Amino acid sequence: TITISILTLLPGKDLPKVDIVNFDKVAHLGVFFALNLLYLRWLAKNHTSKKRILSITLGCIAYGGLIEILQGTLYTDRYADIYDFIFNALGCLFALPIFYRLPAKLR
Repeated sequence: TITISILTLLPGKDLPKVDIVNFDKVAHLGVFFALNLLYLRWLAKNHTSKKRILSITLGCIAYGGLIEILQGTLYTDRYADIYDFIFNALGCLFALPIFYRLPAKLR
């Protein structure tokens, strides 16, 4: 979470340029997929109630929204992007079926 916060809240001028089509969106999806999966494995271990899993996932989605709001308010060379938020949320949601497919000893 700290690493994501640092990387996503750096001023835009400090970020490297990547010339791959839609790399930004794929990166958002992948990072929030990993974030939610890691939190699910950590916080839902031995407590895999649907309520807990939903709470963890909604927390990760809310964190993705907060990052976008902060990007839009803290910097003049960064902006809040609804599509980045959508891909953050999709990454979190895509982690759910993977989590449920993990063997019980890995959950």
